[in-house]
Amino acid sequence: MKRLFVYLSFGLLLMLLQTTLLPQLLPRVLVPNLLLILLLYLALSEEFVNALLLTLLFGLLQDCFGSTVLGLYAVVHLVIFFMVRVMVTRLSAESPVLLLLLVAAGTLVQAFLVGACLTLFAEAGSVLGILLVTLPVQLFVNLLGAIFLLSGLLYLQPQFGARSGMAGLPHQSRRHGA
Repeated sequence: MKRLFVYLSFGLLLMLLQTTLLPQLLPRVLVPNLLLILLLYLALSEEFVNALLLTLLFGLLQDCFGSTVLGLYAVVHLVIFFMVRVMVTRLSAESPVLLLLLVAAGTLVQAFLVGACLTLFAEAGSVLGILLVTLPVQLFVNLLGAIFLLSGLLYLQPQFGARSGMAGLPHQSRRHGA
């Protein structure tokens, strides 16, 4: 329960940074998607039900903070969460490099899903054209943000009762029966 509260508090802090402070300090294209990085980390390291609930909650909160379509980011984040959970059973997730690759893939998948959903369900015009122009910069900024955020998370993780290092397949096979 303590870990869930810490993740929830940290996610709210990241969301506030991402939607209020960082856009004031940086140009909009240079603001990393810190919440996506946290959600990928949760999908790898937290129990299934807890990570699923946090993913849904953070998606709905991101819809409230910065989306025009309610439920868009909740659906997109849930799809990414399930994709990561399926992939982690096939890969060893002990490496921080793998998480950086997941951040890159998550950024691409999120841009595609947001663009596809907005194109199909909203009157947004040429959404994919707008998203594709900013995608390379967003990918680079998310990777830089992931390096800094993961360094902090891996440093703080042992202080909250979690084991040090990245969670991975051996960790999940004991906790999740995979």
